[in-house]
Amino acid sequence: MTVTGEFLREDGVFDELLPAAPLGDPAECVGQDAEAGLVAWHRVLNHVTWRRLRWIRDTARARADTLERWPEPDPRIIAAALGWSVGMSASRIELAEGALERMPRLGEAIRDGLVEESKAGKFVVGLRDVDDEQARTVVDALIDQAPGLGVFELEQKIAAAVKDVDADGAENRRKAAVARARVRTRTAPSGAVEIHGLDLDPDIAVPAFERIAAIADEVSGRLTAAGTDVPLSRVQASVYLRLLHGCPDGDNDDLAIADYVTEELLDPPAPDDEPGADGPDDQRPDDQRPDDQRPDDQGPDDDGPDDSGPDDSGPDDGGPDDGGPEDQGPTAGDGGPGRDSPDEPDVNGGPGDDDGPSGGGPDDVRARSSATPADLPDLDAVTARHRPDDGDPDGPGTRAAEDSSSTGDLAEPGTSPPPWQPGDLPPDPPPDDTPDPTIPTGQPPPPLTARLTDRGLEFRPSTLRTSLLTVLGLHRAHGRLPVGALCGGDAHAMAWARTCAQFRVLLHDEHGALEWVLLVRPPHRPGADPRYRRQVVELTAHTSELDALDPDTQLVGHFAELARRTKAALETQRARPSEEHPARTTAQAHQRFPGAQLTRYVQARDRTCRFPMCTVPAVACHLDHTHDWLLDGPTQADNLGALSVGDHLRKHDPRSGWTVEQPTPGRFVWTAPTGTTHTVDPEPYRPLRPVQRTQFDHGVTDTYEPKMQRPWRPRTDKHGHITDAARATLDDLDRRHRERHNQPPDPFDDDPPF
Repeated sequence: MTVTGEFLREDGVFDELLPAAPLGDPAECVGQDAEAGLVAWHRVLNHVTWRRLRWIRDTARARADTLERWPEPDPRIIAAALGWSVGMSASRIELAEGALERMPRLGEAIRDGLVEESKAGKFVVGLRDVDDEQARTVVDALIDQAPGLGVFELEQKIAAAVKDVDADGAENRRKAAVARARVRTRTAPSGAVEIHGLDLDPDIAVPAFERIAAIADEVSGRLTAAGTDVPLSRVQASVYLRLLHGCPDGDNDDLAIADYVTEELLDPPAPDDEPGADGPDDQRPDDQRPDDQRPDDQGPDDDGPDDSGPDDSGPDDGGPDDGGPEDQGPTAGDGGPGRDSPDEPDVNGGPGDDDGPSGGGPDDVRARSSATPADLPDLDAVTARHRPDDGDPDGPGTRAAEDSSSTGDLAEPGTSPPPWQPGDLPPDPPPDDTPDPTIPTGQPPPPLTARLTDRGLEFRPSTLRTSLLTVLGLHRAHGRLPVGALCGGDAHAMAWARTCAQFRVLLHDEHGALEWVLLVRPPHRPGADPRYRRQVVELTAHTSELDALDPDTQLVGHFAELARRTKAALETQRARPSEEHPARTTAQAHQRFPGAQLTRYVQARDRTCRFPMCTVPAVACHLDHTHDWLLDGPTQADNLGALSVGDHLRKHDPRSGWTVEQPTPGRFVWTAPTGTTHTVDPEPYRPLRPVQRTQFDHGVTDTYEPKMQRPWRPRTDKHGHITDAARATLDDLDRRHRERHNQPPDPFDDDPPF
């Protein structure tokens, strides 16, 4: 393979060298050279993007017969020259100015070939509403991670960092967006109708979707038990519409909705009733396209910084490991019971998956779905659904191991592991001659009442992550849910609304490495929602921050009580012998399953699946033995790692070509089929502190400092126009301010009387 180091050198315009790139046919390269050549050409294209951005920036300001540059760029020059739309040209100018002038480190990363245009666009768009110093702080914190992050995950990290460095502005922007909340509907080209709720209040919208998902999971379990295969997305859509429209008898609680939707989906219209209707196996392009789910779908010409390319790993990307909201059904990102992808064997077990109680595959499901209504079981027989035992406060995957470890009886080498129970983490795939322990053996499922609360069905397992000081009311750091980043105020409120959930406090040393994982029972607050009891609240902090905290003088009420309980839990852990620490213990080395404390530690250390570029949360993953337990691999922290369902199966499939080692605890070295190694290191804990905003007039993004505002000076869009939405937002905020302070209405609020 020929490699040149002087590709397009000194072309008369720029003297910077492009990265070395291979020349020749990739079909004639061995695996290692093919992958290295792909990476090299990727860097070349990124460098070319940097050059093009420089041309775009200067051309948009150029004037005939002079080197003088106009202060304001004209996107119509670029549109006419390249045949782009004005909107696309304006977005490229914004990207050029942001990367080359406002955030120079971002431009350097593009010039060096490390960051592509789609990722650079996420920085520019995500940092629009902060000042230059705050923007550079975020870029400095994330630019080194950007090459190894998917575009969707990078977008979420940028949003979280903005909420940390500009807490006041983030809160104001959130309030302004909620003030213009609206519902949109349109008829798609297929004839179906779409309903979109935009800019909704997260305190209401998040539990609203949780309720939809919980009822849909119940309906999906009933349909599976009845032998009917219905995609979970369609079940959720039916539940959503029924919640909006109501049941005919007026009973709209969770079980009534589940009963009604189950009956609807068990008795669909026959194909002959509607000629041309899509059958269950219809794969026409209009069926469930990810692009059809975007309310503001743009054409191929509108690929500005807001748009993502085909490899953007976005929530609608459909990639197997992108960690988006629709990845792997409901299990990805929230740990909820759901359906595995059709091309992956089922390892979860339970009626929530595609395989029925008999363990049959998709062909069996399709065969059962062809049964006539007379052959279907009665609805009362399918109201119960397989679920983990909720009596375990440590969540799924810990009860069986805790039972074996609490008695002190450790399994001897060579003996059979404790039997798998519903709710335990799915074990490593067994050899061909060993029966799969996750396949149901005919035991009746738990009663439906085990999942009912006085407010409806329990929500599916999920994790809310924020800082300990935010929950204590001392800081306003961001929070994170599977749906994305939250403002500090929302994270604080949502954490205290989940006092029925399990609170885990993750303490890190000064270098960001995990030291302690504490299980703390939060103070019970009246009105806490019991539907969150299967979820987890992770509170992060430096150990030194907790040591310096004085609950008696700095806090009051339930905040002080939570701090006291956390400090007491830390002292209890410190008093234990060092060899009992989860990172070092060997007490469970010969057990098949890790205990509850070891499980929590590995999940907190890994945070996400350890396969390269996979972002599925660790609480929704399997705990895999890097060195197989059946081959004498110990059950210890330095031999355990979180892997998603698909990646776990891929690791154990010899045909995949992927192998993994864990040279140091938490560091995973994967070898690809091409022979190239990829290292996945634990992400250190480095919280960003607020950066003081400089004075610039962005209207609703200003701080809370008392000062004179210009009420009729809304911020313009990227084209220099004042949008109707911006005017309406400021009008609404001004009206609310007058009503709150009992001020007379503005004379311009209403139309004149003539």
